[in-house]
Amino acid sequence: MGQAPDPLPPVRQAVRALLLSTPAYRELEPARQRALARAMVKVCHAATELILEEAQSVEPPPQAAGPPGFAVAQSAGSDFSGVSAQRVAGTTRAILDAVSFPRFVTELINGVFKAMVDSSMQQMNAFVELLNNVAASTEGFAASNMGADQARAWLAERYPASFEVIAEDGDPEPGQAPKLILQLRSGGSMPSPEALRTDLDIAEGEAAPSGDPETALVPFARRRLAKKRQEMLATMVMLGMQRIVIESGRINAAMRFHIDTRSAAEADQGSTVDFRNTINGGVSYGVAGWGASVAMTNTIGYVSTQKSHTTEELNTDLDLSSSVEVNFKSDYLPLDRLASAGQVSRIQANTRNPEAEAKAAEDARSARRTAATTSDAARRTALDRQLAPPAAPPPPAPGSPGTVGAADKARTEADERERKAAAAEKKPEKKPEAKAEEKPVGKPDGKAAGKPEAVKA
Repeated sequence: MGQAPDPLPPVRQAVRALLLSTPAYRELEPARQRALARAMVKVCHAATELILEEAQSVEPPPQAAGPPGFAVAQSAGSDFSGVSAQRVAGTTRAILDAVSFPRFVTELINGVFKAMVDSSMQQMNAFVELLNNVAASTEGFAASNMGADQARAWLAERYPASFEVIAEDGDPEPGQAPKLILQLRSGGSMPSPEALRTDLDIAEGEAAPSGDPETALVPFARRRLAKKRQEMLATMVMLGMQRIVIESGRINAAMRFHIDTRSAAEADQGSTVDFRNTINGGVSYGVAGWGASVAMTNTIGYVSTQKSHTTEELNTDLDLSSSVEVNFKSDYLPLDRLASAGQVSRIQANTRNPEAEAKAAEDARSARRTAATTSDAARRTALDRQLAPPAAPPPPAPGSPGTVGAADKARTEADERERKAAAAEKKPEKKPEAKAEEKPVGKPDGKAAGKPEAVKA
């Protein structure tokens, strides 16, 4: 067999055509394209040479393996939706509108204010009702605050060996409880007159009630219990009523809102190129001689895969918190701010010791008059002090600045200074006497040398 031509140029053309027709190859970087092309040319060239060698040999050529496939992970690209990030604004607006933090703060402030107003109104209503009760007569107080059943229970508890409370015989009316009555126990006896007179506050000389306990004792007990309670309440009112006054407070309202989102997209693309070369050869021998045959099959397979995965996540967290801090104190409520003079007099009369209450009221009035008198006297004294003319200053000492003597002295000193200045200006100046200077006379003058000539300066 002759020498086969070099298969490298056809291999290069085939590899180039194959790669250029592959979309994944065109998306690679130039450096990776060159590297992949060189690798495929090298592999295909080696396979072609093996095919030629096997074709020239008599042995069956082994099956040549093709180049391995390649897969490249691509970016998400257009598969990235970002739906959760786009819904952040709408979700935030919907949550804040549903919560309505300004409405929450408004209702909190209004609720606190309404609670304080309702508390003050309840206090005033309770004070007015208390004053009306303690200023009423004993019979009126007993009718509105002390029931007959309470008197029966008190007598049965006070004298357990004598009385008991039972239900009256007969069927009660629909929707009403059975009527209770007070009666003597079986084998019991009425308490002694002294005990009844003491417990029911019966005056000396007045007979103790006797007979049926229901009609004889219950009215006395009811009146006595009502009077004791009214005396206690009246005494408490005269001692001074207290009310709760809000001094300061603090309202805190806070909202914490947190939202986070995550959008992720992942896409994988891969492609595989499979080169398969199959060579079949055989040798035959017969009468006519021997012969060899070789068959070569070249198969190229291309497989492309693509996988996309998208994840959207949106998490929200909202917390509302509030706190109210109120500082209050108890304040004295003057009785005359809510009760008239007549009610005050009746309340004093209904106390446990009206004489002491009257004396305390008189002492309070005397103290107020004394304080008012003292305040008026202090005010008049302060006013007189402010309107009084200022005291004359003491006369200055002789010779002090501002006096006549100081002015005369200053004038005398000024005259003396002027006199001295004038005398200094009139005094003549003494001139120094001139001294004769000897000047030598030379020979050109015709005089003997060495004889001085006197020259006046």
